[in-house]
Amino acid sequence: MQRNRLWRPAIEFNLTEHCNLSCAHCDHASPMMPTKFADLTSFARDIEVLSTVLQAGEFKFVGGEPLLHPQLLDFLRLAKDVQIANRLVLVTNGVLLHKAPDELWELIDGMWISIYPGIKYRFDWDWVRRIADEYEIFVWRKETPEFAERSLTEEIRNEELVKMVFQNCELAHMESCHTIYDGRYYMCAPSVWMEPRLALHGVTFKNRESDSVAIHDNSNLYEDLDSLVRRQDPLEACRYCLGSWARRTPNEQLTRKRAEKFLARQPDDLAELVSPELIVPQSYTDQNRPR
Repeated sequence: MQRNRLWRPAIEFNLTEHCNLSCAHCDHASPMMPTKFADLTSFARDIEVLSTVLQAGEFKFVGGEPLLHPQLLDFLRLAKDVQIANRLVLVTNGVLLHKAPDELWELIDGMWISIYPGIKYRFDWDWVRRIADEYEIFVWRKETPEFAERSLTEEIRNEELVKMVFQNCELAHMESCHTIYDGRYYMCAPSVWMEPRLALHGVTFKNRESDSVAIHDNSNLYEDLDSLVRRQDPLEACRYCLGSWARRTPNEQLTRKRAEKFLARQPDDLAELVSPELIVPQSYTDQNRPR
């Protein structure tokens, strides 16, 4: 008898690691990542195995910027055939949306269009609404004037604070940005990029195996995924992240040179990056003051 599959409200897959924008505080580190497109064959292997033990409400194709991928339609067709999710959703910055082929609209069930300040778009919303009505899909205009400053370059050394970051993180527990990447299933999207992001700053950090579950050659895949979803201990990535505690600041576009300098900065006090609505006891930040 076939076992019931695990349920997730949404899971993500990064079609590209790079982007055509360079947003400050991007927690996928896209402004710093080299050009890289997801491999269709590897994607097929991952979701075919994963779909035997997991079902999602939404499968979100993200990036980077997914519209940059030359095989975007092939990925969408494959995901639809495998039926790993009830809905396929494209998450895009919309810069290339005016070039999207008609079949794109036939293959997806919804689209998130993130609107960033200062970016010029070559489409109008009347056109988007007409297409959405024609293909009977939903389109969400996601105004994104601010980004959360959650990524750090210096480790949080207070274990209690690390636990609190994890326990209160909406990305891992509520918004469900669980991510498939390179044959592994992650509880949190930023944790995928923590290792290469920190390497750019000369920080040796290994978290990919400890913060994820191997999809292939895993006879305990269902049990391992269930344990990951129910995990109580912080991810290793939480040591370099403020999660939902991070303060939000106006978004801006960075040149690569400015991005390198910007992402390497470190505050004098960790509390400078915590949302002012949250009260962090002094004892949590003392261990992160410069020495």
